Amino acid sequence: MNQEDIIRKLRLQLRIERAVIVAAALILFAVWLHGLANNSKSFILIDGKPVVCVNTERDAREMLDKIKSRTGCDPSEIEFRQDVVVARAPRDAQPMSRHLAMRTVQHILSPVAPRWAIIADGKPVVALPSRTLAGEVLDKIKFKFGQMVSNLAEEPQFKEKVTVDIAAVDPSLFCKTPEEAMKFLFDKRACSTTNADYIVRDGDIASSIAAHQGMKLEELWALNPGVNLHKLSIGDKIHIKAIKAPKAKLTVVVRDQSDRTESMAPPTQYVNSAKLYTGKSVELSPGRPGLRQVKVATIYENGCKVGSEILSEEIIRKPIARRIAEGMRRR
Repeated sequence: MNQEDIIRKLRLQLRIERAVIVAAALILFAVWLHGLANNSKSFILIDGKPVVCVNTERDAREMLDKIKSRTGCDPSEIEFRQDVVVARAPRDAQPMSRHLAMRTVQHILSPVAPRWAIIADGKPVVALPSRTLAGEVLDKIKFKFGQMVSNLAEEPQFKEKVTVDIAAVDPSLFCKTPEEAMKFLFDKRACSTTNADYIVRDGDIASSIAAHQGMKLEELWALNPGVNLHKLSIGDKIHIKAIKAPKAKLTVVVRDQSDRTESMAPPTQYVNSAKLYTGKSVELSPGRPGLRQVKVATIYENGCKVGSEILSEEIIRKPIARRIAEGMRRR
């Protein structure tokens, strides 16, 4: 090897060594900058507003990760409903203690996770691992309440507008199985009763009103002291006992169809009589109640009877009017 080759190799080696030194210096500088940034005071901004100041950026990010991990879900799947940013704070900013900063941020932030959710009236009420399981929950709910009656008038329906879709939900709404979701959705408390007003309609008599409301006639009399239920007129207001279903996140409406025969109160006809003095009246004929065959749908909400409605009716025997003569003779 001649002298020129040796010089050429030495120069190449020198260039390589210089390049390595420069690269190492750049890496060390970058690490220093990164460490400087991480060790600088930082703000946690929520929806554009600085909420807390902490000693380092690392502290801020560890706090956010800790809030995500407390949900019990995979932290990588958790997002925040608010817009959250970690930004460098000015030198004169006063950092808070880590404990106080954590409490402050945790109180404001709402962690959410994308899940298949059952949505009622636009609001997620429960979340499940898949769309299939969410649909299974809805089918099981309908079957559960539908089998409580003997003769379904129609398929059970939800009172709310119910859909299944991917939504950002609070992790506390997440259930792993359909059984767990059904327990979460429905309150186990029993039905409760409360007093309500009822407006008398055409053809109503005390016994039919009590039957429609699932009451005994004696209960109706007890709720209306001082009211003569034998002489009800259209538009009269009486008290009834209304049944209230326990509060739940979904409301299943079931209609149980039945047939029954009801009595129809006879109308009253008044005729003028010149034989009777004014202010006097005499019953000419007592009349006769009519009979009708009624097809009724008894309405249940989450297993509690809340009312009934007449689907159809057929007159079996027309009522005969009760006739009363009123005096018009002057004394």
